[in-house]
Amino acid sequence: MTSSPVLSADLSPAAVPDPAAKPAGTRLDSLTGLRWFAALLVFCLHFSYENNWYGHAHEDDTLQYVFRGASSAVSFFFILSGFVLTWSARPVVGKGRFWWRRFAKIYPSHFVTFLFAVYLVQKLGTHPTVPTVAANLTLTQAWVPDSREYWFSFNGVSWSLSCEFFFYFMFPFVLPWFRRLSVRGLWLFIGVATLVLIVAPLSSPWLTSWLGVRPSYVFYMLPATRLAEFAIGIAVALLVKQDKWRGPGMTAGIALAFVSLFVLAQRVPEPMIYVACTLVPFILIIAAAARADVRGSFSVFRQRHLVYLGEVSFAFYMVHEMVIFGSNYVMRFNHNLSVTETALAVFSVALVLAIALHEFVEKPCMGWLVHKRARRA
Repeated sequence: MTSSPVLSADLSPAAVPDPAAKPAGTRLDSLTGLRWFAALLVFCLHFSYENNWYGHAHEDDTLQYVFRGASSAVSFFFILSGFVLTWSARPVVGKGRFWWRRFAKIYPSHFVTFLFAVYLVQKLGTHPTVPTVAANLTLTQAWVPDSREYWFSFNGVSWSLSCEFFFYFMFPFVLPWFRRLSVRGLWLFIGVATLVLIVAPLSSPWLTSWLGVRPSYVFYMLPATRLAEFAIGIAVALLVKQDKWRGPGMTAGIALAFVSLFVLAQRVPEPMIYVACTLVPFILIIAAAARADVRGSFSVFRQRHLVYLGEVSFAFYMVHEMVIFGSNYVMRFNHNLSVTETALAVFSVALVLAIALHEFVEKPCMGWLVHKRARRA
């Protein structure tokens, strides 16, 4: 199964901290609610590029144009991942326990969806190879240079879990370094890292002509490159926790993100839509939402149904692309539905399956694996 190079992501939705691990009295429910909208952006992106059973080319072109910038939802989740892990970090938790909890959070859902993806790709006429199977099961597929055969094999969206696993591995090592930085040092890091991520895509022609590497690999797929966004999330979280963050509220951040996603992203070269266009608005939104929760001020994203959808968003992310490809196979001879009817049908099936995956795989496996380790310890 393959994906467009301007797609998906852990997104990641996988990076939600456990409520018990948050600072006392502080639940960042607004961030959980926001995750649902980022996951929805990824669904719209994949649907516009990959659904093909309603059969209207001009509608395809329109959707692809509108949601061209939606691939940056991955950036939102990578920044969010660094933020929430820093927010919930406990000094007394060892590396092994931290890594195990992250494994317990995302790997069971990845493994179950991988098995379904194996069945689906065989139905679609693709035969798995041992190297691609191994890369998927070890979540190392995003490290393979310039190889879509590895990146998007089986459940294509799981490439981003390669990045998340790398972030999780690095987190216990980099967090102490960030904690030693002064407030000025944290601001300096955010400023420099943001500037580099915005300017770096301008080197795309050089990467292609001199190194023969696709810009999409360097700026979108490569876990080492995406670590910068995760690190920005760490720095922002430390500033918010110290009440040293200074920035506009959510309204301004969301307005800026809207303009970046649906105006600016349609007018810049492709490598800039992955991160550069939306990096600043996403930072502002995450910081503002967290501050709203800490202060108890109004936030529309804290509504109960949005928080639950945010909790389900990782499972939704993991199943939605397979539902799109599966619907292409099942409905390949039926072109009677409109694009709106098609989108609602695919979305509904994906949401039902996501809730099932969340309730019957993600939550029980997380509880069982963590409880089992704690009991053994």
